[in-house]
Amino acid sequence: SIDNTNEGYVALIVLVMFSTCVQMAEGTSYGIVPFMNKQQLAVVSALVGAGGNLGAVIAGFAFYNPIDHPLTPFKVHAAYVMFWA
Repeated sequence: SIDNTNEGYVALIVLVMFSTCVQMAEGTSYGIVPFMNKQQLAVVSALVGAGGNLGAVIAGFAFYNPIDHPLTPFKVHAAYVMFWA
């Protein structure tokens, strides 16, 4: 079950670790852009940049719609992350 038995610093540590991993993963996506098609560098950069925005829109629609069960949004989010990982 989800409760507040842990201290607040535990959540902050987990947040920092998760954010670090997310930033490293995003860096790999942007890091390969210069090595793609040199003639279409602007198009590749635009697609990589727009992909993040599209993912945010899809995630917003998927996870912020009203869902009755309290843990279902977390399960859906985990499946979404595992699918795209």
